[in-house]
Amino acid sequence: MNSTGKTLFQAAYEISPIILQNGIATFAGGYLPITALTIFGDLATLLGTDQFFAHYKPLPGSTLQDWQIADYPFSNLTVAANAVIQQPLKISMLMVCPAQNNGGYLLKQPIITALKLTLDNHILAGGTFTVITPAYTYTNCLLTSIRDITSPSDKQVQTTFQWDFVQPLITESGASKILNTVFSRYANGLPQSAINLEGSWNNTPVSN
Repeated sequence: MNSTGKTLFQAAYEISPIILQNGIATFAGGYLPITALTIFGDLATLLGTDQFFAHYKPLPGSTLQDWQIADYPFSNLTVAANAVIQQPLKISMLMVCPAQNNGGYLLKQPIITALKLTLDNHILAGGTFTVITPAYTYTNCLLTSIRDITSPSDKQVQTTFQWDFVQPLITESGASKILNTVFSRYANGLPQSAINLEGSWNNTPVSN
């Protein structure tokens, strides 16, 4: 993978794979990357991508297909194939955010507290989420929990959090459009400030 491809991969899949839809993101055209909520910890104009406040990756166990099969007897295979019920998809993301140098220990609690309160307001405003992974883009997801899963053996506490999402059964086809927009934005360079982050997403199309 060349340096440009690596940068795009990091930007889309590791640094900001969670995108707020509608809710509080309405002012930014309906979409707002998660890095916009932790920008003060990122200090993007000074730090490289390896030093962003948080890095993300999908956890094992996420579902691409989930169908429930009826448990009563079927007269033939065709009837059985038509008796399946689609289930909501689930995706979990790992957020790793150790306290870093340059005031990281002092900034960590205010940043995560502000992140929690902002997410509360977003959800209460009817906001949803897009979760981008290398295998699939989950659009219109609901956030069900964020919980601390830091290992007791780690030197720092509360460095690793699990984000759990559910994608409800709503028919829509905006995944490829969102993913293409993400790559086109990041191809022009990583966001350098909260203002640039918000502005770069103003023209992102909102899926119905």
